[in-house]
Amino acid sequence: MANINPNKTVYLIVHGQRHMEEKVREKLVSNGIKPERIQLASLDRAGESGEYVAMIWPPISPSEIRISEIVSKHDGENQSGMGAWASIERNDIQTITL
Repeated sequence: MANINPNKTVYLIVHGQRHMEEKVREKLVSNGIKPERIQLASLDRAGESGEYVAMIWPPISPSEIRISEIVSKHDGENQSGMGAWASIERNDIQTITL
């Protein structure tokens, strides 16, 4: 696993495809992420700098999980359907094939 701090939360985004959640969790755990550090993301609250996002990609017909580190948050109103997550800047650090 690429330089992931095991003590930081990994927020899981499945783009409404809840049937994918367990498979994605299993893939993350098999790649070294502690299961207790994986949390389903909420549109109401984004993660903090230094935490991680694991997102299925592409959203409609996913073939991979993209893991990114949150590098900063921007205050202000969100302009997209991503809710609070529209305010983060992230840096991709790893891709896992589904």
